[in-house]
Amino acid sequence: MNINGLIGQQALTQTLAQAVAAVKANPVSSDLRIQLSKLYCLQADWDRALRQLEIVAKTDPEAIRQCELYKNLILSERLRGLVLTGEREAGNLGDALPEWCGLLNKANALYHAGQGGEGEQVRQSALEAASMLAGYSDEMDHFAWMADGDDRLGPVCEFISAGGYRWVPFAEIDRLSVEKPAALTDLVWAPATLVVNGRSHKGYIPARYPLASDSDARFLLGTLTEWHENAHGRFTGHGRKMWITSSGEYALFEAGDIHR
Repeated sequence: MNINGLIGQQALTQTLAQAVAAVKANPVSSDLRIQLSKLYCLQADWDRALRQLEIVAKTDPEAIRQCELYKNLILSERLRGLVLTGEREAGNLGDALPEWCGLLNKANALYHAGQGGEGEQVRQSALEAASMLAGYSDEMDHFAWMADGDDRLGPVCEFISAGGYRWVPFAEIDRLSVEKPAALTDLVWAPATLVVNGRSHKGYIPARYPLASDSDARFLLGTLTEWHENAHGRFTGHGRKMWITSSGEYALFEAGDIHR
């Protein structure tokens, strides 16, 4: 499916309706069900996406591996939502996360509990303790520091690998490369490679901030970011993921090949 054709709410709604009709007309087709599941992922309708994958996994042994990949991505996305509200902790890439990541998680929990004043104090403590990444990419030029534009994350890079949702401090990343979107699910989870402590890790970076299934297509398709200022000055994102550096603000797919 051509992702360039999915522009606007009407196009996305029509494409989803056509995919549902195609599955009803040919319910034994694994390819059609997987395609429908991908559209449900784009729609952030995780329950329906999982349902299609479960049907395919039961009826088509050759598709089990593909189903497991998307199932793990969906489950990681759900865990991500709990991490960003401080209800769960993210995994790591092997080495224990620095203490300031725990402070950031605590700050998110306090904000989620309505204790924004205390949450902001804890968040500022996390930022003061975090190391900064200086680096370069052709698109972003040289920069002294890099962070996620969403204050729930800040100095942390989200990464899904080996079936798990993980936090990786930007300062620990030697090289970061994000592939340009070529498939529907790339708009949800961007294929990426991280080099940390000399080791290369392949996985995915969530391409959008958490969304509801009834969100505007511009957010679902990652063509727009909207910032919400919470109490006490914290900003959270809606839609396309954005990174900020000392030299400017960049969308995930515009950041280029980043290295120290």
